[in-house]
Amino acid sequence: MGVSERRKFKATTQHSSRAVLSSRTVVINGIRLAWIVVLVWGELGIYFWSLSSCKWPETADWRRGKPTHVLLISDPQVRHPAATESSWTKALGQFLYELNLKRSWHVTRRLNPHAVFFLGDMLSSGKYVRSEAEYKAYWRKFQAIFQPDPAFPQYYLPGNNDVGMGVSHSSPKNVRLYYSNIVGPFNRQVVIRDHLFLCLDAPSLVDEDYQRSTLGIGFERWTPLRGGSVEFVKSASTAGQPVILLSHIPLARPDTAACGPLREKGSIRRGVGHGYQNTLGKQTTSFLLQTIRPSVVFSGDNRDYCEYNHSAVEVRDREADETAVPIREVTVKSFSMSNHIRRPGLQLLSLVDPTPTGKSLIDTPCLLPDVSRIHSTLYLPLAALTLVFLFIFNTHRSRRLRNIALPPISLSPRSPRKSANSPLHPGFDVWSPYTPPVPVSPRSALPPSLRTPNAAAGPTMRAASRPATPLASPLLAPPVFYHHAQEEEEEDTLYPTQYAVQRNGHADGGEDWPAHDNAAQSAYFLPAPGTNAKSTSAHGWSWSWTFVLRGRRRRMTVSVPTWSSFRELAEQLADADMLLRRRGVAWSTVVDGLSVFWPTFFVWLLCAFWML
Repeated sequence: MGVSERRKFKATTQHSSRAVLSSRTVVINGIRLAWIVVLVWGELGIYFWSLSSCKWPETADWRRGKPTHVLLISDPQVRHPAATESSWTKALGQFLYELNLKRSWHVTRRLNPHAVFFLGDMLSSGKYVRSEAEYKAYWRKFQAIFQPDPAFPQYYLPGNNDVGMGVSHSSPKNVRLYYSNIVGPFNRQVVIRDHLFLCLDAPSLVDEDYQRSTLGIGFERWTPLRGGSVEFVKSASTAGQPVILLSHIPLARPDTAACGPLREKGSIRRGVGHGYQNTLGKQTTSFLLQTIRPSVVFSGDNRDYCEYNHSAVEVRDREADETAVPIREVTVKSFSMSNHIRRPGLQLLSLVDPTPTGKSLIDTPCLLPDVSRIHSTLYLPLAALTLVFLFIFNTHRSRRLRNIALPPISLSPRSPRKSANSPLHPGFDVWSPYTPPVPVSPRSALPPSLRTPNAAAGPTMRAASRPATPLASPLLAPPVFYHHAQEEEEEDTLYPTQYAVQRNGHADGGEDWPAHDNAAQSAYFLPAPGTNAKSTSAHGWSWSWTFVLRGRRRRMTVSVPTWSSFRELAEQLADADMLLRRRGVAWSTVVDGLSVFWPTFFVWLLCAFWML
């Protein structure tokens, strides 16, 4: 190969490579792959990445012993299973809401906690349930999302949305009975690593506080309601253990109190409404702090994170107010999506055996991804960029295809392929997996004995025909028709005179046709394959299977791809640009966009049903 030929071959190869890379199929598949990667990252990867930096807190002194890990979750707010939305947009929003809860819990469980506390409002509308069976179905939906794990126990605090709140609230009277029968006790004590967790029924404490304040009686003179929260607090025995107070409703604090830098906006202020109360009363807060003297307080209900230190002045019974350590309260961020916050969250608490001098507990917040931001800053901009890119790409293709002239159709005969079995029908004498599905007429010249006008003057045309039978088949010999003398004189339009040889079978004095007895020896069928057969031909290795399907014998052949097949595939990919001639740029952009997005939607459905 000379220098000029090598240059020409190199230029042709580069042009073919550019044509393949810029073809519609390659570009569309590349965008599909990019979208699938982005989708998997946005639906799963970003959740694992957000919690990858969230580690269980510990100090250097704790490395001698393995700490106990406690997970605190607030306000899951699972919606009622019978809730039906009026529009498909709201129904889709509810589906995405529950899908986000399952995805968040699926990732959070990988933190491997030793215990989990839910700080109330597990249900968004449990206070409106009318029967125990309905409440049980509602609770089953909650457990379907937050599946109980035997590896760690789960404890629940009642919230105002779970059991209602207020003496004259409109919730059913038996809803608290439903909760106690299905979920568990309202108030409880849990000891973990020699630390006492007091799980407080805050809604009933508010109801009892209203009754006490109406009578104008202080907590010292108040006779607690039987089984109520005040009785539980007074009867709690700390026994010198560090106490961790858990309450759904935050404790009272000044309206001007700041919540720290981790809060997204605003602060916790006093407020009362139908079925809710932002904070406990001042007297109730002092009663709890004086009676329990907790080491730390964890609350929920507010949705946003808040950290506040209750000063010693609020605990008037302390012996030395100046030296008393403030009591820290942490309002845990909502685990579910809410209009009040951008990023949901949770709280991690680590415990070690308490000592007189060292610190035995430490906590830290963790944040979950901002779902709305993922949709608004990742999916929507990428979708817009995809459509813009496809429009520019189709515009460029349209301009390029205008300059491409269609190749002229050649009617010249192709070079016939040699065949040792049948000179008249090359390509159809032996069937193989590579035989064209639509047979064509013989490409070789007709025998000179046939009386065809101008047989050698022009090219031989090809035309599609029905599947042919090998010529040597003795069962399908050409039929012989006998005609009367009068019919012989009339010329048949379908069988002209010059084709009399074919019409009458064969002429007596003409060329001898092969005998049927010898035809069986040179049949052109391949031998019947076995169940599994492997053969080697000019096309490469191939494997064949024979089986019976619906009463008919079938044959399947699989061959190893060759370089020629890859080259033909590349040519077909490059020829896909010709499809743009049949439609405009705008419609082609819409079709290409749909062809890009439907695999992404299918992958999203797989991820969603995997979580469900």
